[in-house]
Amino acid sequence: MKLLTATAYAQGLRVDDFHWAVEGELVTLRAFCDLHLDRPHGRCECGRVFIGLGSYYGTTTAMVRSFPGITEADYRDALRNSLDAQGWDACGADAEATRLIAEVSRLPVGAIVERFVDDLAVRALSDADIGRVPDRR
Repeated sequence: MKLLTATAYAQGLRVDDFHWAVEGELVTLRAFCDLHLDRPHGRCECGRVFIGLGSYYGTTTAMVRSFPGITEADYRDALRNSLDAQGWDACGADAEATRLIAEVSRLPVGAIVERFVDDLAVRALSDADIGRVPDRR
């Protein structure tokens, strides 16, 4: 299964980029407010951030990686558990997971994506499908 993970790769292409999440952790697109709907690059970052399921920190870039041992049910559980641990209502976690899995399934492994509210766009490609990410230096 292909899923999105936090990455620092391709950071800095936009002036409002940031990477506080743990490299490689699973992420979600959960938005916690509505301020981002009309201006995803405005003061609120909810419309452009991916949130780490373990660290609860954000990043503006995510990488598509393949996880053959993870099932859709596993990802749903991870998302639900993360939201519960953060004190958020997890009632929409299953639908959110299904939508994100469908979105990511059309992207190639190694794609670095950015987010614009509910849309994902490929920012760059890496060679992550063979386990290497080029050094950013």
